[in-house]
Amino acid sequence: MAKVKAKKKTYAKTSAVTAVKKVKDAALAKAEASLAKLEKDLAAGKKKLDAAEAKVKAAASKASKNTTAAGKKALASAQAAAKKAAANVAALNDKLKSAKAQVKTLAASAKAKAAAEARKKAAEDRKAQMAAKAEADLQKAIKAFAASFMKKRKKEDAAKEAARLKKEKAKEKAAAKKAAAKAKEAAKKAALKAKAAAKKQALRDKAAAKKAAAKAKAAAKLKAAREKAAAKKAAAKAKAAAKADKAKAKSAKAKAPKATKAAALKKAAASKAKPAAKKAAAAKPAKKPAAKKTAKKAVAKKAPAKRASKKAAQPAPAAAAQA
Repeated sequence: MAKVKAKKKTYAKTSAVTAVKKVKDAALAKAEASLAKLEKDLAAGKKKLDAAEAKVKAAASKASKNTTAAGKKALASAQAAAKKAAANVAALNDKLKSAKAQVKTLAASAKAKAAAEARKKAAEDRKAQMAAKAEADLQKAIKAFAASFMKKRKKEDAAKEAARLKKEKAKEKAAAKKAAAKAKEAAKKAALKAKAAAKKQALRDKAAAKKAAAKAKAAAKLKAAREKAAAKKAAAKAKAAAKADKAKAKSAKAKAPKATKAAALKKAAASKAKPAAKKAAAAKPAKKPAAKKTAKKAVAKKAPAKRASKKAAQPAPAAAAQA
């Protein structure tokens, strides 16, 4: 039998990294473009925040030198703008983190896809090369080995491929198990974090509600005290007004009989006087209507005073009821 020289295996090695570089996933490209835009927006937001903070410093310096309403207003406006810019930067940072995580996930997915394609191609190349080599070896050793060579060679090739596939499958299984454990741990951490945040928010809401209730209670108490004081003051004022009107009416009533009595005395004196004094006596009775007029005025004053005292007395019970 002729000895056939064993030919060294020269399998083509296809790099998975090279395949990833060549195959560009559409979703990954879109995510990377979004990430670049977010980074650009974040840079612009940081510039705005720096400008707003500079304005706040300038406004604060100006307000410390000249404490006017305009200065305070400018400072408050600058602080509000800075706060808004800071919130915008924080939101952009959150978006950027999310976009980076998405790009990382898509890149890993694209890499895995490309690696799978590379493995598939390498397996096909390897299979083709193995078949070609087997055919070449068969052609060289056909006289020595004939049909038994092909049978034995195919068996060996199948065993090698089975061992390789088994090893690769075990590797993939271990990697999947490790990734699942990592994802489970991350989910557990995220759940704990969310639970703590919810608890903290509940405590804040409870404290805010308690504070608002206390504030409303204090406001209601203050309002009731004010209304009570106002009612008391109105009642006292009405009482004083009624008392004053009553005094005025009493004074007018006392003055009216005196005026009437003086007029009667004057009339008697006039009738007994001399004829020379008749003109004077004629002039004196003219004062009688004045006395009557005074009495009428006193009576008129007394009537409105009574009405006013009644009106003043009416709101007092209502005010007492409100108190």
